[in-house]
Amino acid sequence: MSEPVDLLVRGTLVDVNTGRLEDRAIAVDDGEIVAFEERPAAREIETAYVTPGLIDAHTHVEASMVTIPQYGAAVVPHGVTSVVHDPHEIANVTGAEDVRNFSADAADTPLKARMTVPSSVPASPLQDAGATVDADAVAALLDAERAIALGEVMDLPAVLDGDERTHAKIRAARERGLTVDGHVPGVTGAPLQELARYLDTDHESVTREEARAKADAGFRVYLREGSTSKNLDALVDVVDEVDSRRLSLCSDDRSVVDILDRGGVNEAVEKAIALGVDPVTAVQMATINTAEAYDLPFGRVEPGAPADMVLLSDLESWDVEHVVVDGVVDPTADEDPPTESSVATDTVTFDPVAPSDLAIEHAGPGPVEVCVESAVGSFRTERTTASVPVESAAGEDSVLTANGEVDVLPMAVIERHGGPGTIGCGFVHNLGLDRGAIGTTIAHDAHNCVVAGVTHEAMATVANRLREVDGGLAVYDPATDACTTLPLPVAGMLSDAPIEETARAFEAVVNAADDIGCTVPGGVLELSYLALEVIPEVRLTNNGLVDVEAGEYVDVVLE
Repeated sequence: MSEPVDLLVRGTLVDVNTGRLEDRAIAVDDGEIVAFEERPAAREIETAYVTPGLIDAHTHVEASMVTIPQYGAAVVPHGVTSVVHDPHEIANVTGAEDVRNFSADAADTPLKARMTVPSSVPASPLQDAGATVDADAVAALLDAERAIALGEVMDLPAVLDGDERTHAKIRAARERGLTVDGHVPGVTGAPLQELARYLDTDHESVTREEARAKADAGFRVYLREGSTSKNLDALVDVVDEVDSRRLSLCSDDRSVVDILDRGGVNEAVEKAIALGVDPVTAVQMATINTAEAYDLPFGRVEPGAPADMVLLSDLESWDVEHVVVDGVVDPTADEDPPTESSVATDTVTFDPVAPSDLAIEHAGPGPVEVCVESAVGSFRTERTTASVPVESAAGEDSVLTANGEVDVLPMAVIERHGGPGTIGCGFVHNLGLDRGAIGTTIAHDAHNCVVAGVTHEAMATVANRLREVDGGLAVYDPATDACTTLPLPVAGMLSDAPIEETARAFEAVVNAADDIGCTVPGGVLELSYLALEVIPEVRLTNNGLVDVEAGEYVDVVLE
């Protein structure tokens, strides 16, 4: 008679190794799958379908504004048992020590959070972040317990120019046999081929042609479906054009409301199936394909593998009955995850600002032609121009102000790490605000304080409110004189409250932004990408307006 086991699961297995559906009895003992056979078991479960636990190929947990244990409690019940996360948001604020602290929080969740070591901190020399993670620090972090790769390399000019500091980080990963993640938005031709020599993955494609070109160059291509960037519709046809085992699904970012209501990368699996991808292929793209990209021991259901499984009543609708992690059934069911973290607080450090600090002075008459950052969604921006009026208040210098007729508003980026204290001032198009202002200290990747609004007075109100609460999101409505706020005191980007409370506060901010007219794709979260100076075309930083492709500052005022 066979030895008894802890758990026996019967159902139709999505066998990601063979790409087939197989009726199986799966015996689990001591957290491990021990056999495909009937065994006497302490617990037996009958289900319709069994898949491996899902793996998000690339995400930033910080984008959900909660700690890893809170994140895990939200996504594990949806079948997400692992995430490959890059904590470069934390790294840009407080450096390598807090990268370790943040990763160590994973000890308090069954979610298998595996870290890619931030490679580009700061993302570029064009903006002031709160910390630097140099090649020696990267090498040390690559030896950390949960480190599995070098995180997305974003300073592509440095790679192409042979910058020694950047290549030292890549070599450190290669010497340890680790994957090197890429970040290659819109790159084509010879530069793409050169980058393929050094980088293994990319998650930045927004068109099928772009994804195909990267696959042809040898990249593992990650199809992104997050809360802000939803690219799967445009990319899904590439599944039929290349070897799908070279493709993975990722979220990159998920809002706190989305993870609480709908989970993580499971939503990408559901959508891929709805778009016509074979369900087995869709599951492979969120399990074994990613596991093989990073040499992970899970991501498949086979004897000898960790017992990480999703038990489903229906595969195509992803109707989860139970989740198993290391042999434990529904490990988050009775979990009360900690809200605190050892990551630093008190990181929002700038002097109170006056409206004039956020404005561009101009001595001559108006209107004035200016270079404008146009927010077009999916992290991307376009460069445009507009005429804006010149106005002056009693006793004050004349400044450039909003042109509401063409939806061009003033924007400012305030250095908030206790550094030079500089403020970059410019203009943004396509936010849609009718009144008031919005602001955030989540501002990829340097995470300075970004504010935009109809008036400089409203912008100053928001900025000073964010300073008072040590970071977060805020919306000021002059019609009610109310400043709706989500405090995020952990590194100025994470909540120290339970996830349900954080989600309610975030929804309140979103609703307040809607009330004052915010219509930009991505909503209030789009603001957090308007200072991201490593994605084309133009971005405003605390040091001024940047032409991303040229890698240099450009004038806001054109005449």
